[in-house]
Amino acid sequence: MKKTGVVLTVISVLVMAIAAFAFTSFAQNANSSSTTNVNKSETRQITPPAGQQQDFSKNSWELPSGADKTKNPVATSADSVQKGKDLYLARDKGNCVFCHGTAGSGNEETGARMRRKPADISNKERMDSMTDGEVFWKISKGITGIMPAGEKRMTEEERWNVVNYVRTLAKEAAKP
Repeated sequence: MKKTGVVLTVISVLVMAIAAFAFTSFAQNANSSSTTNVNKSETRQITPPAGQQQDFSKNSWELPSGADKTKNPVATSADSVQKGKDLYLARDKGNCVFCHGTAGSGNEETGARMRRKPADISNKERMDSMTDGEVFWKISKGITGIMPAGEKRMTEEERWNVVNYVRTLAKEAAKP
């Protein structure tokens, strides 16, 4: 009789431990609202804190004082522009093409799945209103939940090469 009581107690403890583990796993999965954007060339996943669906649509730039005054130390040259283009297109580096597309006006294939429309970096007026330092800072820091920070995947020189390339995408608006 005593052995039966011990066995029942052990079984009860095991059942409760398994149930607690299963409930914890279920609760974590239920609270994890993640969004996965899949493209032939990349998968991105952004997971908000448990139990909270984040609204990134209003996130914007918080340009620090003086960032726009930073001078580009990399001379614009055919070599720099080509390096910038390669980085812009490389999914393991800049991967700017994922959102901004090859022409800079937005990636039609992935655009519908984005939290908000990416900036049109082919717009000459828009690009002319920003200094190289501002473009560099935006590439470097990104926007939380919207644009990944380039400083995590590219060196400083690589980011300046991307600035030089992005400048070549800016075109005059077509006349009606």
